[in-house]
This record gives sequence, C-alpha cells and structure tokens, in this order.
Amino acid sequence: MEQPKPPSRSPSFPASKTFGEDAEVTSALSSSSSAPPSAGGNLRNKLTRKKSVLVAFESIFSKDRKPVEEDDTCAFIPEGCASSFDLPPQKTARIPAALGSQQSFRLLHVYHLIGITFFAVTSGPFGFESTVGAAGPVLMQVGLLLFQILWSAPLALMTAELSCMIPLSGGHVLWIYRAFGPFWSFVNSCFAFTCSVLDNAVYAVLFVEFLSSLLYGDSHRISHAWSVVLRVLVIILITVLNIVGIRIIGVTALVLTVAVLSPFAAMLIWGLPRLNFKWIHGQTPQHIELGRFITMLLWNSSGFDGAGNIASEVESPASSYPRALAASVILIFAVYGLPSLIGVSILPDYNEWKRGAYMIAAKLIGGRTLQIWMGLSEVLSAVGLLLTRICINSRVIYGMSLVEQVPVFTWLHPRFGTPWISILTTSILTLLLAEFNFYSLAEADMMFYAMSTMLKFCALVQLRFTEPDAFRPFRIPVSRNILAGMIAAVLGYLLKELLPHYGKKAEEVVQQRVARVQQNIERMQQWIDLVTAKEFKIINTRASDITDCIEMSAAQSSTASFRPQNDSFKEALDSEC
Repeated sequence: MEQPKPPSRSPSFPASKTFGEDAEVTSALSSSSSAPPSAGGNLRNKLTRKKSVLVAFESIFSKDRKPVEEDDTCAFIPEGCASSFDLPPQKTARIPAALGSQQSFRLLHVYHLIGITFFAVTSGPFGFESTVGAAGPVLMQVGLLLFQILWSAPLALMTAELSCMIPLSGGHVLWIYRAFGPFWSFVNSCFAFTCSVLDNAVYAVLFVEFLSSLLYGDSHRISHAWSVVLRVLVIILITVLNIVGIRIIGVTALVLTVAVLSPFAAMLIWGLPRLNFKWIHGQTPQHIELGRFITMLLWNSSGFDGAGNIASEVESPASSYPRALAASVILIFAVYGLPSLIGVSILPDYNEWKRGAYMIAAKLIGGRTLQIWMGLSEVLSAVGLLLTRICINSRVIYGMSLVEQVPVFTWLHPRFGTPWISILTTSILTLLLAEFNFYSLAEADMMFYAMSTMLKFCALVQLRFTEPDAFRPFRIPVSRNILAGMIAAVLGYLLKELLPHYGKKAEEVVQQRVARVQQNIERMQQWIDLVTAKEFKIINTRASDITDCIEMSAAQSSTASFRPQNDSFKEALDSEC
C-alpha cells in the first residue's frame, strides 16, 4: 500500500514543553481520522491552528534558537522575501516556523487597519479645539506640522517595524518583553492597561454627554438612570461585536470613519469660499500656555502603537502595516489641519476656541442642519473610540497572559478565534469605572503613556543592537546609531518641555499641601490654646472657690474661738459684781 507523501513545505514542530499542547493535539488529530472528512478536516484545521499560534509564540520568545542549517524545516520564508539559502549561514533563525499557518487568523486588510488606527489615535477633530485657545491659530498650525514629523511619524515607524518583526497579538507587551525581559514588560503593561481602562470609561461617559447635547442641547440633560442604562447597552453591544470577530470591528471602524468625517468634508466644501488668512495677523494670546499646548498636541497625536496589538489578526503584516500607518499619519494630519483652517477663518478669535467651537463654525457655515450632522458625528466618534479601544486594549491582557503575567486570558473563542476572556474583562472594568468622572485623568494618563512610549522606543533601539540579524520585513531605513540618536533627541526635547510643566504643577501642589498643613497646625494650635484657656479658667475659678472656702473656714474658726472667751469674761464680771 502506497504511503501518502507529506506536504513539501509542511514544517515539523518541536515538542512544546512550555504549553504542553502536543499530546492533546496529536490525540485529537488521531481520533478525528475516523470522523467524516469535512468534520475531521475542520477539527484538524482548528487544532493545527491552535498549535501553530502556541509554537509560533514559543519560537519567537525562545532564547535558544537553532541555526538555519540545523533544522531547515523550522524556518518559514514568506512569499516575496529572500529564500533561506540567501541568508548568511552564521545567522540565527528569527522567523518562526508556524507563522505561515496563522493566515486563517489574519482577517484585516489595509483599509480595515486604517479605520482601526484612525480611532485608536483621534476619532476626528473633536477635542482639538483647545490647542487653538492655548496658543493661537498660527502656533497651532506650526505645532501640528512639527508634531506630525517629530511625534506621529516616529510612533508609526516604530509600530510598523516591531509589528512586522513580532506579528503576534499583544503588541508592545511582547516587544518590551523580548527586549528587556518580564519586569519592564509588566511595568509597561500595568501602565498601559490601567490608562486604557480609564480612557474607556471616559469614552463611555462622553457618549452619553454627546448624545444628551444632540437631543436636548444645553437646556436639559439625560437623567442619571437613563445614563447608566445607555452606557450598559452600548458597552454590551460593543463587547458582542468584539467577540464575534476582528473583521466586523475593522468594517465597523471603516464605516464609522466615513460617517465621522462626512460633516467635516461638507464644512470644507461649503466653507471654502469663506477661507481667508486674516488670522495670521490676528490676535495671539499674551500668555501662551505652552505646557497645555504640547500636552494636547501629544494627546491628540498618540495611539499609533495600539495598532500593533492586533498584529496576528492582520493579513500580510509586512505590507499592511507600513501602508496603513503611512496613510493614517497623512489622514490624521488632514483631519486636524483642514477643518481648523476653515474654522479659524470663521472664528478668528482664539478666545472662542474651546469645546464646541466646531459646532459653532458648522452652524455659521451650514446652518442648523450641519450643526445637527456634526453633533451626530460627535456621538459616532465616541462609539468608534469605545469600539476600537476595547478591541486593542483587550489584546494587552492577552499579551500579558502569553508571557504568564496574568492567568487564563489566552483562551480563544472556539468559533470566532477572538480572546473573549480578555474582551469580557476589559468591558466589565470599563462598565464598572464608567460610573465615575475621569476628566481630570487626561494629563495623568498622558504621563503614564509617555513613560510607556519611552519603553517602546527603547525596545526598538535595544532590539536593533541585541538582534541586528533578526528577520524584519519592514525596517526603518536608518542605522541603529542614527536611530538611537534621533529617539534620544526627540525624547529629550519632550522631557525638556513636559517636565517643567508637570514640575511646576508639582511645585504648586507641594506649596498648596504645605499651606494646608500650616493651616491645620495653626488650627490645632488655636484649639489647644482654647482648651488651655478653658482649663486655666476652670482652675482659676476653682482656686478662687477654694480661697473663699479657706477664708470662710478661717473666719468661722476664729469666731468660734472668740465666743468661749466672751462667755468666760462675762461669768467673771458677774461674779465680781
């Protein structure tokens, strides 16, 4: 009987001691041989796919990698890349064998990734108005251009290189783990996940407030009970969509991107005849709030690294990530810059630029219709933010579970292949924290995000030095020394600008605390003086009472001794008479 021939490019997987899945997979595959062909094939594909992910993870993070010439079957070369005999023989194999079997998980195309990245970073120009109020329209346009070059582009390039190098769900958790080990990866994960859950809670609250403004304006607000019901319903809906699959998240994000940007496109078309540049010579703030201005620019230009959390669910990451992130940088610059040009032409006074400025400009350009359209876009932007953030933030917990920092979150849904335990955990925490108001956490979140981003950039440089020959389908086209110098310069500049701002705030806080402590001490001293005065008054009162008692006793005793003497004198006088 002729034996079946094995596939020509079927990789052979070594025994996985870490995960202990080989015996289970082998027994399941052998037991499925008696099943019908379709059922057996489906079971075989599912189990092979599960094993492929685990072996891929173990291959990537294993420190004892085999050379290419020792086991040629463990090296998988994707299409379009150099073949194995083109690699230098002394290099180690950086390409996991099982990554080729993960294609069934990669359901996102470039345009889906653009939609997810858009909501991971911005969700529209909403919230950008305060940058004009902080520094004026001229400095806003200059700062926006500089920050796209010095901040957004480096973030996007870093995400593209590391996501293509480590194409697994978990993103920066796994990047930092590979570069610096478990401790700094855990620190980064705690910072990132805590801030992300708090941000999710803010977006849930913003959804209700935007909906209330759309329905009632400023005259009325949705009641607290209905607010809770709406938050619960929208979080449940978004959780279900996330569990159903990553493809529906990508499609929904793309549709919401078009819906959110449509009123701004209408504002650009209708407001183009009113475009002018008088604002260049207009008023500028006498006192520029530079710290607030930089913080808002950073806040509205951050989040590109979140797209790397879903790398294992992207089709052809080597080509998808560079194209999607480059398009996202250009799109976000246009989303901030073009509506602002029309807006400052309509509202040249920087004092009018605060939350709701785009609504006023839309009403002046297109009337009540465009204003309502803009309000609906604002509501949809909050939905898109919450949808995308729960998606990418749940992969942070999933990545932590892959490196054994948290338990059980590696479980994938048996039908949809999504990390449903991580998604449920993220949604439940968001639902619990959505009851509170977290507007004051924006600057604190930015500090945590800045520390996490420093670790990500340091991981990029560290991997360039420690693993110079690692397989990188996309590579930032600069040498590692230049890359280290550029990143050090950017981070140094950011520290120079941010630390005085936060240091000044810290100094003010310390002074306020010292003043409060001094007031408390003075208040305590006044109380002590009052109590002491009362005690002295009581003592003086009692002392005077005691003195009076003594005097009365002395007087009574002297009177009592004088009476007997008078009686004896009277008796003697009577006897003489």
